[in-house]
Amino acid sequence: MIDAHQHFWIYNDHDYVWMDETMAVLKQDHGPDRFMPLMDDTGVQGSIAVQARQMNRETDYLLDLASRHSWILGVVGWLDCTARDLAEQLERLSANPALKGFRELIHDMPDTDYADSPVHRNAVKLLGTLDLSYDLLLKPPYIPAAIRLVDSLPDQRFIVDHIGKPAISSGEMEPWRRSMIELARRPNVYCKLSGMVTEADWSAWKPADLKPYIEVCLEAFGARRLMIGSDWPVCTLAATYQDVMHATLESLAPLSESERAWITEDTCREAYRIERN
Repeated sequence: MIDAHQHFWIYNDHDYVWMDETMAVLKQDHGPDRFMPLMDDTGVQGSIAVQARQMNRETDYLLDLASRHSWILGVVGWLDCTARDLAEQLERLSANPALKGFRELIHDMPDTDYADSPVHRNAVKLLGTLDLSYDLLLKPPYIPAAIRLVDSLPDQRFIVDHIGKPAISSGEMEPWRRSMIELARRPNVYCKLSGMVTEADWSAWKPADLKPYIEVCLEAFGARRLMIGSDWPVCTLAATYQDVMHATLESLAPLSESERAWITEDTCREAYRIERN
């Protein structure tokens, strides 16, 4: 099994300003040494390390970790869309085979149309020339612009993080459901079954709360475009690593062995261009 979405950091309050007073459990170092025992306990053999800071050195930090831990199968770095030397940065970083893609924090932008803005679209367009993927970090109001972005770049591989962050805590389905079904009609879009417990009630969620949202994703994307991810250590705001992974796997139990294999490993390999040893 591959965990398609997790983070590493050496904590300081300057680089991680997004951690507010409710996130004290995150305000400590979270490195490979803390993650490896969790992998062993859950049957995870590899992971995708995703950026957690909006700074260029974040990508280099994760690539360095990948060079020292072979089970880090890929890195998703931070995309600085406004950098004048962006093409040169991408050329340098893409020389490292551990680099698989990039993301920008679209869901934090004040403009819900940011995904389809010229500066963002032009930056993402550069990734396609290097066969790099792009993670879409969205909330429901941002999905329509993301659909327009995807339509403008039909050959680019896109991966939706955290199933588009529906309001699981309140049980809302719309407009998230309609938007995700529409987005999934684009065959170059994949989706991560990740980040759900922190959209649910942190103190009272249960696996049954997640199941209706997972079922929508299965209906929309099918098993061959879905991948499992933990969002560790952010997930620990609401649950243990084991509880998060087991909750998702519980919802996948009715699927065929082949379908579960896609979601737990094969889709991640396809989307991020990870070869088997």
